[in-house]
Amino acid sequence: MNTNPGTVTINYSNGNVYEGSFQPHGIGKLKYADGRISNGIWKNGTIIYEGELADNNGEPHGRGRWTYSNGFYEGEWKNGLRHGEGMYKWTDGSSYCGQWKDDKKHGVGVKKWPDGSSYDGEWRENKKHGKGTKRHANGDVWYTGDYRDGRPDGVGTLNYSNGDVYTGQWRANKKHGRGLMTYANEEIYEGEWRVGVRHGSGSFMLTNGDVITGEWINDKMPLDMY
Repeated sequence: MNTNPGTVTINYSNGNVYEGSFQPHGIGKLKYADGRISNGIWKNGTIIYEGELADNNGEPHGRGRWTYSNGFYEGEWKNGLRHGEGMYKWTDGSSYCGQWKDDKKHGVGVKKWPDGSSYDGEWRENKKHGKGTKRHANGDVWYTGDYRDGRPDGVGTLNYSNGDVYTGQWRANKKHGRGLMTYANEEIYEGEWRVGVRHGSGSFMLTNGDVITGEWINDKMPLDMY
């Protein structure tokens, strides 16, 4: 018989035993029929968190699994927040497996989307930030290089769907600085870019081997300005 005021004991037909607050709702202990004992947090009769709890306030702390309406997180916790190594799987089929800090993706991790595309690299406060590689669903690399606040920024290579390939400097998801563009028709531009277009000094090699060198303005070749 449970003699602790404010708590109840529930003996389930499958042999499991619940001890905790009434309903069940709140912090409770579940004793499985096979002898395992699990601490957890309950809501309206359903366990939503199962794992280690902090002694002082009963918040998730250590390793555990929390079930949300849109998926679940399983991994490390600190003072009630996802912190450390862990995996979140959403009900739409997407997932993130990697490092967390203060309830946010932070550190190194892999994010996969329902269409099969993925990002493998560094994160800062839920955004792609640092070195990383974004891949298409078939595994082909779309972009690999530097990210800042979720966008290509720094130095990296982008493979376009039409066969063009750009390697060089980026700023806020646009080609900006010096870079090399190899076009699908084998023409090549190497030089300066500004906000996504060829602008500044550069050389353009045609498919016949001719090379045009000069100052570009807003994506126009030197010969276009005469």
